[in-house]
Amino acid sequence: MPVRLELGPRDLAAGVVTVARRLGEGKEQLPLDSVPQAVPGILEDFQALLLRRAAEFRDAHTAVVDDWAAFSAAVGVGWAAAFHCGTVGCEAEIKKDTAATPRCVPLAAPEESGQCVRCGLPGDYGRRVLFGRAY
Repeated sequence: MPVRLELGPRDLAAGVVTVARRLGEGKEQLPLDSVPQAVPGILEDFQALLLRRAAEFRDAHTAVVDDWAAFSAAVGVGWAAAFHCGTVGCEAEIKKDTAATPRCVPLAAPEESGQCVRCGLPGDYGRRVLFGRAY
């Protein structure tokens, strides 16, 4: 749970609630009658924090690669954005050698062309494909 509401006899007598946020953001006291209006905002802030942290992690662990050695290294620790020919046989070789598979073709990525990172054939999607390993 991202937030804990602490409410004891002294809190009730004082008309306050102690709000403890997850991830070390500390505690704060709120007036008891303001809690129903405050909690949705607290949850939205927490969701934004989680999304920002996930995006930062993803960006820090995604490499744009053009050769096999860089591709192999990148999928060993995260994701690789690379050109792919789209053939089933090439995809099977990539999976056999690295355990990586195509995760998605980001439609918002810029259009570009290049050679498949594995076989050298022209890339089939008009943009780089994200590869990663599943666990």
